[in-house]
Amino acid sequence: MNYETYEIRKEKTDLLSSLKALNKNLIKKVLKEKYLDNINELKTEVLDTFTFCLSLSKDDMATKIYFKTLLDNENTNNMPGYQSDIKDFFVFIYKNDDHYSYYVPDEIKKIIKRELKI
Repeated sequence: MNYETYEIRKEKTDLLSSLKALNKNLIKKVLKEKYLDNINELKTEVLDTFTFCLSLSKDDMATKIYFKTLLDNENTNNMPGYQSDIKDFFVFIYKNDDHYSYYVPDEIKKIIKRELKI
């Protein structure tokens, strides 16, 4: 995966700010592919999709372990996130010295903690 395509500067960690920090051409492409009018609609789409996907597997032990590992390794040089999580905007990557790090947006983190009780 080409991380540069999805790389942002880490500033605010809420979903809307994170989406706004992405490459504008990438956002335009995604909005067009998903038939969305603006970035606020994309934010809603991301949260709805994540909530739905998590609801399908929230009782699975592997899912709980994956998300616990994902949350525990934020801002480190360990990258346990799937490429699909980055492409679906569940995880955001940024350059951290000489390596890439990631974080989970605040709203996604709240959903994980609430639904999986971790």
